[in-house]
Amino acid sequence: MRKAIRELLETKLRALELSHAAGADEGDLPGWILLWPAPKNAVEAKLHGLLEGLHAAGKINGREASEWAIRFRRVLAVPGDSGTISLHIGESTPTEVPAVHEPWPQDSMIAAIELDIPARDYDTGSLSLTRVEVYPAGVSLHWRLDLSMKSRAALQKARQDLKKSSPDMLELHLMRTFLPRVEALSMSDKRGGVFALMDMDCSFSNEDQVRAVTRLRPRPDLPAQLTVAWADRIYVFVAGDSGPNV
Repeated sequence: MRKAIRELLETKLRALELSHAAGADEGDLPGWILLWPAPKNAVEAKLHGLLEGLHAAGKINGREASEWAIRFRRVLAVPGDSGTISLHIGESTPTEVPAVHEPWPQDSMIAAIELDIPARDYDTGSLSLTRVEVYPAGVSLHWRLDLSMKSRAALQKARQDLKKSSPDMLELHLMRTFLPRVEALSMSDKRGGVFALMDMDCSFSNEDQVRAVTRLRPRPDLPAQLTVAWADRIYVFVAGDSGPNV
């Protein structure tokens, strides 16, 4: 047990050193269990840390940690919070998760827009909003982050320094370190409507790019002029009602 806890703490320490070096002081730190969304305040961060420590010590399993995280999030929730998703390695997913993370069927797509908006400079590279898809349940935003040379070098170093970490946890940590914080994303329409973040999925498309998809709800009334802001980078576009343009 002591060895497991020590390895967990050493992983956190190396990740913290990486995050500070990359200028991402508030990034997520990898471990053996991930509770998502990221903590929205100091209270929830402490609770997540407690659950991860109990999991590393063998006092609770992944399912129990996820269930407690969901219960904590429900107590702390306020209107407009994103859905709670809990992920863990090596065990079945809690029943609450699939309902939130269920993909939207492609054949239900109402409209799709390929955007030609110039990329915005970000701390770790160039951030582009490339595609918008409208579904009955909401809007799917597709993002591409082209990593800067400094970020590419940091990526390679991190993979070496943290190679003892779980590969899935490491990759997710790195993607979320390079991307802006998901809490900094918002969308509104010209009518004054606001939309709640539902979830985010991300992946490395190659060594130089991070791809991300964020889903928001509810669906806007079409046609709609939408304004998306992520980490103070603004993207404005019109979503029509002429059907998918794929």
